[in-house]
Amino acid sequence: MRVRLPNGTEVEATNVDFETVKEDWNEYKLKDGTILKFKTVVSNIIRTENYDPMTGDPVYHVRSTNILRVNVPNDLKRLPASSRRSGEAEEGVEVG
Repeated sequence: MRVRLPNGTEVEATNVDFETVKEDWNEYKLKDGTILKFKTVVSNIIRTENYDPMTGDPVYHVRSTNILRVNVPNDLKRLPASSRRSGEAEEGVEVG
């Protein structure tokens, strides 16, 4: 099959079957106490006809989806605008 690469060129490529061995979350703690958990879930892998000139390895392209989970400290939370009463200020709205 032929596929179009991000740079616009078209190359011959082959779908490569794969088995998910491990999909861990990367976890980041922000200075404000928020914890972000992030992972990438791969949906498709193709091997192109191209080879890396430095290593000789085939060039692969991966289609994936990024997933983000957020754990925010209560003191940083605010009600969504649609939940506030008309004229109510955004500051000072507490969610408990």
